[in-house]
Amino acid sequence: MWYIAWALIIVGALMASLQAGRQSGPELEWRRVPMDGHRSGAQPVTADNIAESLGVFDDDGYVTPSGVRYDDDASVAEVAQELIEVQPSLSQLKQVVGHSAGMYMNLRTQPDLPLGNLVADVFRVYGSRYFKVPMDFAVTNFGGIRIPMPEGAITLEDISSMFPFKNYLCYVQMKGSALTELLEQLSGTKAFQAVSGCEVKVKGGKLVSALVGGKPIEPSRLYNVTTIDFLLDGGDKLNIGALADKVILSRVLLKDVMLDYVRSCEAAGKVIQAASDGRVVMED
Repeated sequence: MWYIAWALIIVGALMASLQAGRQSGPELEWRRVPMDGHRSGAQPVTADNIAESLGVFDDDGYVTPSGVRYDDDASVAEVAQELIEVQPSLSQLKQVVGHSAGMYMNLRTQPDLPLGNLVADVFRVYGSRYFKVPMDFAVTNFGGIRIPMPEGAITLEDISSMFPFKNYLCYVQMKGSALTELLEQLSGTKAFQAVSGCEVKVKGGKLVSALVGGKPIEPSRLYNVTTIDFLLDGGDKLNIGALADKVILSRVLLKDVMLDYVRSCEAAGKVIQAASDGRVVMED
């Protein structure tokens, strides 16, 4: 039976060694690396940089943006040829419509994110202009923002990819008591959704406090709210329409609202910036 004892000793030593390694090993973390061409030389494609971003063909074959050469019959060259040939038909989507100071992420499990805040703020301002009444509050869903806003040049394709769904602008008028109920519903979710015009504190999935326009919500007062039709009747488990005293629909897409904003910033020479500002604080 001695070999069984030795086997147990060896196994125990191995387990102890592995455990020690776990305790003393390096801490790892994930991070996003921007597509800045620092390894391959490739750049995001726009209407004006096809050769620089995808490479070129000459008499001797295909040359990548970083200067590597391939024969015409190489698989890399075949794929590059297809990408280059399709670019003229995509040129309109590659047009640069604005510039961003940073890459802004859309993580649906985290509230008060720069991108969500930006979209909701733009939405509220545009709603005030379109419906010609001052909007007190705005809410849209994180799920409707499909990709991050890129750092640097923003193309029409980026905006179309960020907002691919047909979510239409809506004006909802509701009493303060109903608005509080809506905020309570949002408090029970993981990310609260993207909001503007409010300061909210949530603890343990329960609404602790809420200010709209810097003031406590008045239960009997009517509030003007900008939202999208998707959230009126069940989208993301919200039924904002059922809380409303009045609903006015439009045929204005959220995508077009953001495109108008990005283009207006570009025309004014303004680089888009977004930030977290503590408008939604959620604690366990």
